[in-house]
Amino acid sequence: MELRQSPPFMDDDLLEFMDAEPESSALAVGDTPDAWRILVVDDDPDVHESTAYGLRGLDIEGRRLHLLHAHSAADALTILRYERDVAVVLLDVVMETDDAGLTMVTAIRGELGMTHIRIILRTGQPGQAPEIDTIRRYDINDYKTKSELTRTKLYTTLTTSIRSYDQLRRLDALYATNLELVARLRDYAFVDRLLGLPNRTAFVQHLDDTSQSGLHAGQSIGLMDVDQFAETNDMFGHVYGDLLLAAIARRLAEVHAGRGLLARVAGDTFALLGDDAWVNPRVLRAVFEEPFEIEGVLRPVSICMGFVRCDDAAVSGLDLLKNASIALKRAKESGQGRSAYYSLEVGVATRERTRLLHGLQKAFDHERLFVVYQPQVSLQTGRPIGVEALVRWRTEDGQFVPPDQFIPVAEQSGLIVAIGAWVLRTSLHAIGQLRARGITGIRVAVNVSSVQFAQVQFLAMVDEALRDTGISPDCLELEITESVAVMGMVRVAALLREIKARGIAVAIDDFGTGFSSLSYLDQLPADRLKIDRAFVTSLDSGRLGARIAEMIVPLGHQLGMLVLAEGVETEAQATILRDLGCDEAQGYLYAKPMPIDELLLWLEQRLGTVL
Repeated sequence: MELRQSPPFMDDDLLEFMDAEPESSALAVGDTPDAWRILVVDDDPDVHESTAYGLRGLDIEGRRLHLLHAHSAADALTILRYERDVAVVLLDVVMETDDAGLTMVTAIRGELGMTHIRIILRTGQPGQAPEIDTIRRYDINDYKTKSELTRTKLYTTLTTSIRSYDQLRRLDALYATNLELVARLRDYAFVDRLLGLPNRTAFVQHLDDTSQSGLHAGQSIGLMDVDQFAETNDMFGHVYGDLLLAAIARRLAEVHAGRGLLARVAGDTFALLGDDAWVNPRVLRAVFEEPFEIEGVLRPVSICMGFVRCDDAAVSGLDLLKNASIALKRAKESGQGRSAYYSLEVGVATRERTRLLHGLQKAFDHERLFVVYQPQVSLQTGRPIGVEALVRWRTEDGQFVPPDQFIPVAEQSGLIVAIGAWVLRTSLHAIGQLRARGITGIRVAVNVSSVQFAQVQFLAMVDEALRDTGISPDCLELEITESVAVMGMVRVAALLREIKARGIAVAIDDFGTGFSSLSYLDQLPADRLKIDRAFVTSLDSGRLGARIAEMIVPLGHQLGMLVLAEGVETEAQATILRDLGCDEAQGYLYAKPMPIDELLLWLEQRLGTVL
């Protein structure tokens, strides 16, 4: 580690330069130009340590890396006032306050006037990552999740940013001495160095120039993003990835020669401007029908595409490109190989999801989420045998946000991982409260999202929650849905066996509402099969749902599972289920979901009257 002397107005702890030694001994200290300075801003010491470790031994463009460390936005701005030659800032989105990172971006660009420095936002949770509207308002060059920035990806991200910084700095340095050379270099800054195509800056400039001439009518912008390109780079290397991008660029240029402007606007994202007849999903999809030959091997390529019609609204080139990005994001959310068009409705929906996500994050941070419990009873005796834990959200003004609105947003953003862990611990503490009142024999069922289930640390999180709360594993049941099958049945079954080996019960929720099969059921070691409320509601109507419910009960029993019916609201439904041999039930006929205090009173009254 190499330490530089701090400026007189700084504490020694405020400024630290960590020097990663170059891998090649040919780059001796005396022969090496000044190192690139990278400022890491994060209030988590582990992030500083992991970043330094990830960059150890690396150099970029023949120059070593010096890391500057700041643990708050204020410290970072103090460093930047003293240390002006900083190439890249790796900036935590959320530090002391929710908007500390973004406020710092404004200060860097405005107060300090540092326009060349590249700013990369980093977030620990995908749910804290900035959305499209945030990027519109702030001069941000990129954002990544911290878990995404592995050694290879961190090196790639910094290399791209440093090259851009170096180009801008060189341009300004030469401007005073050779205007003609500066003009040529500025042209060079509009060209992608790898592919020789116009870059993002050039594309936006072209949109602005042509919009002034009214040439956009009848034209569209198409963004094409290569599916799983990062995984391709990780598996085959960056040289292979560059060859693939070059092959895609050549084919697009050949097919659309003279019909529009082709540019590379991001790592694996191409943009095309042209007439609607040429820039549309059908035509562009055809370009990728044939595989690409890379190093003598044919490789199929799947792409997602986002489109915006330039005559939809009189907006700037930057806004048009960002609207196309919103459409591309919408397409990628639907899966690989999909496409979508931007519309005002799409923009409104995107902003609404963003608003809901930010509100949910704030509600979670400020403890405005809470858990309620709905009792489950034996159909034969009426005795309570368990409760299902359900998360609820009450806003500051006392309004409730329905779970079917905020749960999907939590899952898409990854925030469900933190929320799910909190619900589990809260539910186990509730069981502890029941025991303290002398109520035993009650299990708590906790829903597990497929996003949670896919986390490698999921089982360790469950173990830790049980250990910390002192609750026996046989008091806990984990409810999963058929969506966990996307992980692969072998992996899912193995994980469920580990869960059951601990004494934790497993329930399959919403069976029959998704893609169900007997082989799916037969492979999963579950204890309980839940009949969805949609089928229970139609029990006394003779509709198809009723017949499905009639089949699920014996099926569950044949597979060695207990069967529980959800959404039981009438005595007639309970009678039919009892006659079918259904074991357990929950629903408004017995009790609504209730806070823990009300649940304690309900259980005491119920257990006092049931033999």
